[in-house]
Amino acid sequence: MNDSPDNNWGPFGIVSILIGITSWFLGGMLSLVIGMIAVALGFIGNKKHQRLSQTGMIFGAFSVLFVNIMNLGIIPIPPALESDKSHIINSINASIRAFEVLKDKKLEDHEREKLIGHCRYALKEARMVNIGNVGKQVAGFADHYRNEFIGGMESLIEGYENSDLSKKFKGGLLLDKWAIWNKENRKNLGKVKEPTPSLISFIRGAIAG
Repeated sequence: MNDSPDNNWGPFGIVSILIGITSWFLGGMLSLVIGMIAVALGFIGNKKHQRLSQTGMIFGAFSVLFVNIMNLGIIPIPPALESDKSHIINSINASIRAFEVLKDKKLEDHEREKLIGHCRYALKEARMVNIGNVGKQVAGFADHYRNEFIGGMESLIEGYENSDLSKKFKGGLLLDKWAIWNKENRKNLGKVKEPTPSLISFIRGAIAG
């Protein structure tokens, strides 16, 4: 970096490095702002020929670049860091695939297994949702998602695994109720906040995933 004899030690280079590293542990706009501050301080330090200033600029620039890339959706979020909103979407998409299988009234054994597989995946994703957290943002979500979507999936799985017509009917009825509520509240569900991961948490999630 800028460590030639003409450079001197000063506060801007050191502070820009500390702030730049701090920005790695923050997410969203806060990470962006802190990263830009680190870049600005590093730039000033570089003008004053203070050592480590360029390093501080680079550390801050990593966060600025990361946040912008995430906002553009260029890099997918690692599975370990998927948000409540992502799990809700995954569960709904799985339920749609399950009902596509159900279009054929009479199911062959392999189709029944496929249907149960989609339902199990929908249930797995649904159970990863922090229902209480989403319920604070969307009125009525907690009761409808827990009782109708999750309850409906559980009944549907039990019905097709045990050839229990009453469970199939109950599951279908509950999921129909959920579908009506979901359609009426789709706009509100779309506004559920998705936290932006920090650079450090993204790296950890990518390694874990």
